Amino acid sequence: MELPGNAGTSASQVSAPALNREPGKARWFQRAWCSLADQMRSFFFSDVRVDQAEDTLVEVVRGNPSSASSLLQSVALFSIAGNVLSAAICSSFLVLNWSVCSQCSRPLRWWLLLQSVFQTCQLPVRVVLLFCLKHTEASGLRLEDAIASLTSSLAWSLSKKIALLQYGWFVLGIVWVMHTDTCPNCPAISRLTGAIMLLSVLRAVAAICVFKFFFPANQHGNDAQQATPVVGATTRQIRSVPVVYFEEPFSDNADHMSTQASCSICLSDFASGVLLRKLPCGHRFHRSCVDKWLARNKRCPLCMHAIDEVCSWAPKKEPSNVHKKGQACHLRKCLGNPNEG
Repeated sequence: MELPGNAGTSASQVSAPALNREPGKARWFQRAWCSLADQMRSFFFSDVRVDQAEDTLVEVVRGNPSSASSLLQSVALFSIAGNVLSAAICSSFLVLNWSVCSQCSRPLRWWLLLQSVFQTCQLPVRVVLLFCLKHTEASGLRLEDAIASLTSSLAWSLSKKIALLQYGWFVLGIVWVMHTDTCPNCPAISRLTGAIMLLSVLRAVAAICVFKFFFPANQHGNDAQQATPVVGATTRQIRSVPVVYFEEPFSDNADHMSTQASCSICLSDFASGVLLRKLPCGHRFHRSCVDKWLARNKRCPLCMHAIDEVCSWAPKKEPSNVHKKGQACHLRKCLGNPNEG
């Protein structure tokens, strides 16, 4: 006859392995979940820097983050709704009428099947984009960094390729619908195919309208009007720019223009006695360098002042050392040194 205490002890010994197995299973599920989360994170996001991102969407976000966030959230929302609606309708119709629609003159049932597959494959990226926008907005992180990471990922690249395939499949579907002669057993498939195509067109039109709403055309027009047009100088204007000879400045009190010792176009130092062109703003460059520049753009490479406009900040007179020493150097080059020979 066993004592109650012994019975209790044997029961606890029997249940101990079961209790030990439960934490083991929990740890295994936790490790599996963490591993899956890491793989999904590396699939949907990349560690690329913002300056290395090549997608044009990053440029849109960089220009106006708040408007871009609203635009992307709106587009992501009705894209998700359109994908779910289109895939659900196509899948339900094909399940009920797959064998019935086999007598059509064009394989419209296969078009609907692949169309629903394309819609389903693009759904995860759009959901992640919407979640990323919401999380970035709530946490106060930089939207540009998040979009650069998402658009540089493998998932985004595959989504763009699927979108390209879907576009070609869409065009093929239009051709099939236009050339479908008869489908006696399943007349609804032609109407459904046309409705799915119309839904895709409406989604594209809606995306364009939302973009126009958040990025008005006059905003880009104002930027274009504010930009200075690039106009080259005529040969007469280039020849009218005075030519001087460079000499090392002899005074520490010389102005900034006279102490310019290198050409900002070729980045080479001026050699003593070399020919320079002095622009109306006072900046000097090698004559050959600045002549090529002015033929394309009549504005100074440094201060962007046009050579055919009066400059108020340029020195009125040429420093005496440049004139006199430059003329002496020119005479020595032309007449030769009288002390030679």
